[in-house]
Amino acid sequence: MNIFAPDYYVQSFKTLNIQRLHDHGIQLLLCDIDNTLVAYDEEVPSQDVVDFIHKLKMNGIEVALCSNSPSSRGKNFGKHLPVSKTYPFSCKPFPFCFKKAMKDHGLKASQIAILGDQMYTDILGGNIWGLYTILTAPIAIKDRNITKVFRFFEELIYGYLEKKKILKRGEFDD
Repeated sequence: MNIFAPDYYVQSFKTLNIQRLHDHGIQLLLCDIDNTLVAYDEEVPSQDVVDFIHKLKMNGIEVALCSNSPSSRGKNFGKHLPVSKTYPFSCKPFPFCFKKAMKDHGLKASQIAILGDQMYTDILGGNIWGLYTILTAPIAIKDRNITKVFRFFEELIYGYLEKKKILKRGEFDD
């Protein structure tokens, strides 16, 4: 397995197949915020995001936010949603958020999925720690400056994964 390859590749959080999560024994979905649920400069969740969280919860999957955004951004965004926890300034791909989520929810890594738009943070971190990884296409083209650096290197990884026929942009699993 390539550590940058997701287990599941979706066009948008809106197209995520909840049955697929159940089939993999997922009880908790960690959601990145910026460019996964909303553009990085949107302060509050859209109605689509609220509906998505409610749909997951109605189907027995708990949701927590796991974002590298500053604490103020993560906490402010999370207070508008019925999530179990918000882990701002997570420092993904490092283990802090993942280990804390396992402990806080009493779950094993194999029972947790992470949904995010970045290979170098969300997918790499999730794969290293044994989570089920879900890559989504970024919501917006605009990014923070540091994210632009990661996107450059991500292009190299996409090229490698496409060459190895592991992943192809535009061909989603949903």
